[in-house]
Order: sequence, then C-alpha cells, then structure tokens
Amino acid sequence: MMTPKQTHTLWHLRRQGLQFEAEIAEQSWSKGRAFEPDQRAPLKRETRELIEQCNWELVAELA
Repeated sequence: MMTPKQTHTLWHLRRQGLQFEAEIAEQSWSKGRAFEPDQRAPLKRETRELIEQCNWELVAELA
C-alpha cells in the first residue's frame, strides 16, 4: 500500500510529464524497494526531495 507522501510524489512526477518515472517509482515502492530516478530525468528539486523522503520512509518502516 502506498503512503500519502508516495502518492503525492507520483502526482508530482506525472504533473511534470514523467509518466515513465512515475510508473517505475510506483512499482518500486509497492514492492518495498527504494526508487532511484534516472539521473537524466528533468526532475525539479522539490520532486527529488520528495523521492528521497519516500525512500527514507521505506528504510524507517523496516527498522
């Protein structure tokens, strides 16, 4: 199940036209894995920070 922050981050990715990145992120987080975006993807700083927070949530959940 996705967290509210993950859902919000997916919305940000899609809003930026990055549907492919959003699909990969959703698959990764749904499986309990961190998502590492393609370094070439034109992500806004705010979106990169949200991705980092979502990945941190996974680590905190496992601890």
